[in-house]
Amino acid sequence: MKKKFTTQDMVIVGLMAAVVYAATIVRVEIPTPMGKTMLHFATVACLLSGLLFGPVRGGLAGGIGSFFFDIFNGWASSAPFTLVFKFAIGFLAGLITGGKACKTPRTLLACAVGSYAYTVLYLTKDFIRDLLLGGAVETAIADVSVKAVTSLSNGTLAIVVAALLAPALRAALVRAGMSKRLAG
Repeated sequence: MKKKFTTQDMVIVGLMAAVVYAATIVRVEIPTPMGKTMLHFATVACLLSGLLFGPVRGGLAGGIGSFFFDIFNGWASSAPFTLVFKFAIGFLAGLITGGKACKTPRTLLACAVGSYAYTVLYLTKDFIRDLLLGGAVETAIADVSVKAVTSLSNGTLAIVVAALLAPALRAALVRAGMSKRLAG
């Protein structure tokens, strides 16, 4: 039996996409040899989207929210990549947990896979971009090295915060009568 994507699903995706967008606004930008990178809380919101609402809704929320942030805030050329890469965060976290409440080790695993998969995708894209723009391999490595520190710090913090917040948010959503909207 094929499950339909309902109006409620669209509302959840839209709401969580707005949360992802807002979580990206609070940021610290860091200049690098080939552009800029930033510390932000979008990864937390992407992980929570997948943990609470499942792989498809969580992935869409993360991808769409981050895509629109990039479009409206000076990263338009990266927006298509961001759509796919941030989708991966929520999708993988939701896939591993099934969007259901899980024991802490599984939740941490889901968060780590989503967060670090994004880091690998992002750094690979930037390394290839740097080379295609005519940068020397050494420059590309230096750029990606700076971004790796930021991304890994961001990602590790996101794993901890999302794993701590997910059970509390799930309980709050259940108390608010939203249990039918949660995945699983």
